[in-house]
Amino acid sequence: MKDFSSLKQALKLADIGLETSPLAPNTKIPLIPLSQGGHGYKNSTSDKAILNKMFSNCPQANLCLRLDTSHLIMVDVDLHTKEANGKETLLKLAKQNMVLPSNGYVESTPHNGLHYYFKVDVPVHDIQQAFGKNSGIEIHTLSSSIYPSEIDGKQYEPLDGHTLEDVKPVPKWLLDYINQQAQTKKPFITARYRDKLYTGKLLDEFVNGASSGNRNAFLTRIAGKMFAVGAEADTVYNMLLVINKNFLTPPLMEREINIIFESILRRDSQPQFNF
Repeated sequence: MKDFSSLKQALKLADIGLETSPLAPNTKIPLIPLSQGGHGYKNSTSDKAILNKMFSNCPQANLCLRLDTSHLIMVDVDLHTKEANGKETLLKLAKQNMVLPSNGYVESTPHNGLHYYFKVDVPVHDIQQAFGKNSGIEIHTLSSSIYPSEIDGKQYEPLDGHTLEDVKPVPKWLLDYINQQAQTKKPFITARYRDKLYTGKLLDEFVNGASSGNRNAFLTRIAGKMFAVGAEADTVYNMLLVINKNFLTPPLMEREINIIFESILRRDSQPQFNF
């Protein structure tokens, strides 16, 4: 990625009213962390003066697109595992006349997936495992990493020369599906009744996760924090497995988790586990 390429794209998107913000280089993590007063994707803006300021100290930052204020959704088609092959799910859906049109705005991802973007006029909610547990498809409605972001030296790339000005309306079958799923879910609760304590901040850090280049350092830091607040060793280990599986892109091998855990365990003088 060339210097300030994300900023250049952010300024172009601001011209069409889309809000963006910087992500830490080589990650999907907001450049301004929660611990330093950041608000994640909610820091996104179309104000060019603010964008210039946010990107000025990190020319290699990745780029986040805020979806909800842009009236967009993103359908994430992953190929992370053989058991959850999103492209195979697309083929199965197509046989039922449920097709994601490819003549709008679609990006290829650094890990060989696809991001389909659609306009939507009504609020919808995320669906983490759309079309089944192992479908390999997720629906995102809040934010998304976009071109020219890089992970492991590979960029998100628009297909067929399209831009975000080419986004098409969401297919009716997909909107109907999302609305049907929403009716079966519990209400989304956003209220918070007291100031955020250390535990709350730690949970937020779990969910923010980390991407490729930062995974080991991230889990090492998290393990140290859990031991510091008095968590039992087996609790720390099991939480590392959960965080690795659900919040790292891509997950580490289990042997790497064991190495991280044993290192922090020794440092904190806790009883050793035998693996």
